[in-house]
Amino acid sequence: MANAVVFMNPVPSKAPQISCFKFLQVIAPSFSKVSVISSSLDDNENAQIINIKYKKQKNKILRILNFLFFQLKVFFKAMSTLKKGDYAFFWVGDKMFSSMLACKLKRVKTYFFLYGMTSLENDSKKAQTTKKAQDFLAKKSDFICAESKSVLTDRNIALSDKTKIIHLFVDDLKTDKIKENKIGMLCRLCAGKCVLQSIEGFAKFHKTHPEYKLEIVGDGLLYEQCKSLVEKLNAQSYITLCGWLSHDELFKLMPYWKLLLFPTKTEGVPNSVLESMSMSVPALSSPVGGLKDIIVDNENGYVLSLDDADTIAYSLCKVVESDTLEEVSKNAKQTINLKFTLEKAQQNFKSQMGF
Repeated sequence: MANAVVFMNPVPSKAPQISCFKFLQVIAPSFSKVSVISSSLDDNENAQIINIKYKKQKNKILRILNFLFFQLKVFFKAMSTLKKGDYAFFWVGDKMFSSMLACKLKRVKTYFFLYGMTSLENDSKKAQTTKKAQDFLAKKSDFICAESKSVLTDRNIALSDKTKIIHLFVDDLKTDKIKENKIGMLCRLCAGKCVLQSIEGFAKFHKTHPEYKLEIVGDGLLYEQCKSLVEKLNAQSYITLCGWLSHDELFKLMPYWKLLLFPTKTEGVPNSVLESMSMSVPALSSPVGGLKDIIVDNENGYVLSLDDADTIAYSLCKVVESDTLEEVSKNAKQTINLKFTLEKAQQNFKSQMGF
């Protein structure tokens, strides 16, 4: 078997690492050896981790110089690691420009993964730059990959022999808890996740369904605004901002939820939705990105037509008053069992790669 090298951006938090390590589990059986070139990753049993030192600087000039130095070090490490016949994967790798150059010089096959477009979450210069970087590296790659077909078609990328659909998996999670009158949110607290609209919408929903509570798990730029809005609405008794939680802490909350509220401007295939479905917690989600390929309205989840407060309130009422919620919850779990196990993900990877 051939070897594989995975290139990944410097890791700012544990979330990208979690998805990367799942990707390593999916691909490891298909290769003799897997290496990962990145920064600040923990050790992993499925791959050789090669960390290149990278420290983000506050000063703009130092930040640019540090980034250029990182690119140089990655280039030489990639050149010494890559061998003819290897496979190169760019997983959350939109900053790995020098790695792509090394791959081209070494003439190895390159696979670049695309996800939801952050440029749809906001029009900041950073988001627009990220999209341009993704588009550039995707065009330079031999193959463009995504976890779902709609992630590509949303970007106006036609499905072809040059595109690969490679998805991850969900661990077997316990679902034996009795559901409570709780609805959860699990997301970054940013404008693109419509968290402020969700708080307002839930407050309106709560007026007719006072027995329900909302638990919001996550952190982000809008945390203080969310906190202020909850206080302004006098909703502290039924809306809880849990902040960032570890997986162990999260899995103590999630099994008790009846529904995952997931409005969003853009998305790939969110692990949070898959994990909730595996615990028989269906999602009420926006029809964007990979969610369109997973959620079938009123069968294994619910589609949120708009992401404003009134629509969220109306949709929550409709779902909790529905007599199909119990059946939809079972179907959500079944969807995961049929497609998103580790075995299924490994089989799909081999099929997509032609192994």
